Amino acid sequence: MKEVNTKIRDSLSVLYAYASDTLKQDMIEARTEFDRLIPLPPINDTEMHNRLIMFSHWFLMDRQAHPGKTPAGLFYEDRLLSFSYEDEEIYRALRISTIGIYEVTGSQQKKIAIDTATDERFGFLMDDGMAMQANKEVMTMRFLRLKDNAVLLASYCTHHYSTRDFIRTELNSIEPFDRTAFSAKVLELSALSIKSRKYNWVAPIMIYKGMTRL
Repeated sequence: MKEVNTKIRDSLSVLYAYASDTLKQDMIEARTEFDRLIPLPPINDTEMHNRLIMFSHWFLMDRQAHPGKTPAGLFYEDRLLSFSYEDEEIYRALRISTIGIYEVTGSQQKKIAIDTATDERFGFLMDDGMAMQANKEVMTMRFLRLKDNAVLLASYCTHHYSTRDFIRTELNSIEPFDRTAFSAKVLELSALSIKSRKYNWVAPIMIYKGMTRL
């Protein structure tokens, strides 16, 4: 597992370097767009310490740089003929990876993710250094599908469990194949998670439903 994660991290670095070199203006525009979707969190916000990672993943794998093509998709097409078999598998998985919100359950040894948008259920692998805080959680996450395994690439933030049904309804209103709209909705809901932790004396569902002016 450790070797796989190292390979994924190295591939992401190559992919980001490619985008930084060939898609500079897109990256600037994407950052402005991302900052509108996910406002800067408080300095002491521990849930979003990886905000830059969230941005880079979203920019590379979800946001279209050209009609119908993300930076990861452009890189895959540009370099396909030069890939080794292992590289091709990793970059293909990155190209089709999408951000989503999942209910996570199961034991520490065997975790199960349930996609709140589709109800798809699958087991997944994660780095030994990662751990869930409770037996059941609702989280904004990203997975890679490698061979017969789903590998957790990143967990960005946690949603209060009471918001699960609201999140499901919101995501079901978006066409899953509309990658741009779907990822934007996930980021919008993730921003509400951050807000609900800032105003932790208010019931989270009130913030998600816009029932408070906070």
